[in-house]
Amino acid sequence: MDLRDLFGYLFILAGLLQLLTAYLIFAGQRHYVLRFANRKVGSIIYVIFAFVLFYLAYYFLV
Repeated sequence: MDLRDLFGYLFILAGLLQLLTAYLIFAGQRHYVLRFANRKVGSIIYVIFAFVLFYLAYYFLV
């Protein structure tokens, strides 16, 4: 396994965890981002982070 493949898989896993965090924030779970933004904006921030991580995974796996 190449190091680029490992980074790609790690970025996929991190993106999935970011999506899970976005869902939990939207569902009402307390999180530190809620001190700065409301529930919808916090979820959108984490979804954007997830898409950035998925893009990085695509970059490293292709």
